[in-house]
Amino acid sequence: MQHPPAARIAQAAAIGFVPLWSSGILLGALALRHGPPFAVTGLRFAAAALVLAGLAALRRQPWPRGAALLHAGMVGLLLQGAHYAGIYAGMAAGMQAGVAALVVGLIPVATAAGAALALGERFTRARALAVALGVAAVLLVAGSRLGLGDSGATLPLAALALAGGAGGALWQKRFGGGGAGLPAAAVQLATGALVMALCWLALEQGRARPIDGGAAEFQAAFAWTVLANSVGGTLLLLWLLARGAAGRVTGLFFLVPPCTALAAVPLLGEPLRLPLLGGILLGGLAVLLLSREAPAAGR
Repeated sequence: MQHPPAARIAQAAAIGFVPLWSSGILLGALALRHGPPFAVTGLRFAAAALVLAGLAALRRQPWPRGAALLHAGMVGLLLQGAHYAGIYAGMAAGMQAGVAALVVGLIPVATAAGAALALGERFTRARALAVALGVAAVLLVAGSRLGLGDSGATLPLAALALAGGAGGALWQKRFGGGGAGLPAAAVQLATGALVMALCWLALEQGRARPIDGGAAEFQAAFAWTVLANSVGGTLLLLWLLARGAAGRVTGLFFLVPPCTALAAVPLLGEPLRLPLLGGILLGGLAVLLLSREAPAAGR
């Protein structure tokens, strides 16, 4: 059991995870102004994987092998690959940062629904209400985007991002992610980098503008997403896992969309529209319901 000072430190660290996660969406959007999404994200994951691999080597941590390696790769394929491909390709196609954050914030809701269907977990009333609120949030935002003349190109990418994030979480719940250490995280990021490289070869090579690596805005945003988000976020999450406090991060997921949407107004010049605010409110209520039900559900 944690002593009160340690518990307060863990709580503060979990709260700090919210702006850190939000900044990844915001600074990622800035980086995408200077290069195509798969090329930028692939380089980010490759750089972060090298840093984490170096730290793992310094600490002489064992690398996953056999089934553990397969599971780490599958989580990387779903979470770092499918999820981030949908998020960043969607933002490059016009998806607002607030909408992207709503997709991220609804991952616990989609995971709860998937756990009931795929893993046989009990589908409580709280979970059913949370899923209903999450669906309502998606329909509200999706309908408003179409009403604003959105061609609908971003909607399949948002669905891919949500499915990838929830799929990665479900795979970890069922099989583990290849371990909770730096080597497994490095494998997951390396897998994501490979997915992005394949997408770049198939969709961007020779068709999209090259990365403007000389732009100061790109350099700052890219460095932040690598060092603060991919590396720092991983280290912080591993630290929380080691102290049994990772559940606090899930409980604070409902803060990610409003934090991101508000910051996107001055940083990206994105307007705050009522449907998005309504979707964020519904999604936040859904995640809040799940976080309060979590201890009773054994999560």
